[in-house]
Amino acid sequence: MAKPAAAKKGQEDSAGPQKKSKKKLILIIIVVILLIAGGVVAYLLLKPAPTSKHAPPPAAVEEAEPEPGKHESAAKFVDLGQFTANLVKEDEDRYIQIAISLKISKAELEEKIKDSKPEILHRVNMLLQSKKPSELSTFDGKDKLAQQIKAQAEYVLGLRKISPPISAPASAVPDNTPSRSGVTEVLFTSFIIQ
Repeated sequence: MAKPAAAKKGQEDSAGPQKKSKKKLILIIIVVILLIAGGVVAYLLLKPAPTSKHAPPPAAVEEAEPEPGKHESAAKFVDLGQFTANLVKEDEDRYIQIAISLKISKAELEEKIKDSKPEILHRVNMLLQSKKPSELSTFDGKDKLAQQIKAQAEYVLGLRKISPPISAPASAVPDNTPSRSGVTEVLFTSFIIQ
C-alpha cells in the first residue's frame, strides 16, 4: 500500500512543474502578442498621412508663391518693454507694472515701431497714468486698455489720421474689430497692480 501512495505523490510532483511551465509559456505568448499589437498601433499612429496623387510634393507647397492680393506674412512680435506708472488715486496710492508687446502682421512695421518707440512709450505711459485701479481690475477693463494702446500706436505710426484722446472715458474706447493697419493685437506679457 505504501507503493501506490508514493506513486501518487511522485505523479503530483511531476505534474506541478508541467503546470508551472505551461503558465509561463502562456504568459510569454501573451506578452509577445501585446508587444506586437503595440508595435502595430505605434506604426499606424506615427505613419505619415497619405498624399493624394494630385497634391504637389511638400517642397513645392513651401516654395509656392502667394496669390496676388493675398500677401499674408507671419505674425511678428515687437516688445515695447516694461512700464511702471502711478494710477489715479481712488482710496490709496496704487501703481501698475506691465510688460507690453505688439503683434504685427506687416514686417515693415517693425522698423517703423523701433524708430517711433519713444513717442509710443510716452503715449502709453500717459494713458496708464490716466487710469483708475478699478478700471483695470476686470477683463473688460484690460481689453479696453489694450484697444486704447493699439489706437495710440497706430496714430504714432501714421495708420490713424485722428489722435485718440489719452484720457478717454471707457465708453469712448475704439472698437476692437480687426483692422488692416498691421497692428493686430496688444499683448500684456505681465500685468500687476499694487
